Amino acid sequence: MKTEKIIWGLIFIFVGTVFMLDNFNVINFYWGSVWRFWPIIFILIGANMLLSRFANNTTGPIAAATITVLVLVFIGYQGSIPREDRGWLHFKFNESRRDKNVNWSNASVFTEPYTGSKSATLNIQGSATGYELKDTTSMLFQADVNESTGGYSLEKTVLDSVDVLNFRKRDKNGRGLKMDDIETNDTRLRLNSNPIWDITVEMGAGETNFNLENFKVRNLRFEGGAASFQAKVGTKLPLTEITVETGVASVEIEVPKESGTRIVVDSGLSSKDFSGFSKQADGTYKSSNYDSAANKVNINLKGGLSSFEVRKY
Repeated sequence: MKTEKIIWGLIFIFVGTVFMLDNFNVINFYWGSVWRFWPIIFILIGANMLLSRFANNTTGPIAAATITVLVLVFIGYQGSIPREDRGWLHFKFNESRRDKNVNWSNASVFTEPYTGSKSATLNIQGSATGYELKDTTSMLFQADVNESTGGYSLEKTVLDSVDVLNFRKRDKNGRGLKMDDIETNDTRLRLNSNPIWDITVEMGAGETNFNLENFKVRNLRFEGGAASFQAKVGTKLPLTEITVETGVASVEIEVPKESGTRIVVDSGLSSKDFSGFSKQADGTYKSSNYDSAANKVNINLKGGLSSFEVRKY
């Protein structure tokens, strides 16, 4: 038996069991407590290579299983302990953060004036942050940041008459975010409702809650690791494209019932909940009015161990 099959089999069983027990509130597992131990993956890969090369058919699988079990026990123990200084990253983001009363009086404010542009691109980069977007502004862009660590930068360029905004999280020394700097940052975003928006969010761990009913969103792209992504889109444009690529994440998307919606999913071991959508022969999902609807939403989902839900409102 190949040792890599044993290693990955045990990992999948462990992660799946943790997700199930956590979702049913049997245990509380804090992914933020184990995030900094990600180099263990390289240890397991290296052990697999050595055992495959030098161990015989009997001792190799036994040694691989023993090492993997010890590592998973260590991860399980660490994940059961909330980190008090950085412990917000429990996978039930929504419950924990809705109960949190954020004080915005000392927030840092980032703004970019609106100059009448018809199209705009917003690129967001930053981990360990809760992003909320629902309100409009007379500015092109506004962000109120309740910072616990590091800082943000806002840069604007113009490319082919399109305003391009780059909103990035930085560490205390002005460099990119370090994995060990994970602390709570709450960010409240506002956009101007006049331009047509292309929005991209890249984060390792965090929460994104976007209500985009009042905005003309042409493209919405989310790339995340251990993250929670919620988005609600409207009918301001004939076509909205949504692309989500995640590792271990919870993804919830709301679409108008009058919009025709098509879902393409490549999810491996992810769970799917597409109630009200019919599965097609090619493996995609569609709403019954997809071909006839004046407004359409195309959703592309890709994830490893994630939870995908698309529902109508």
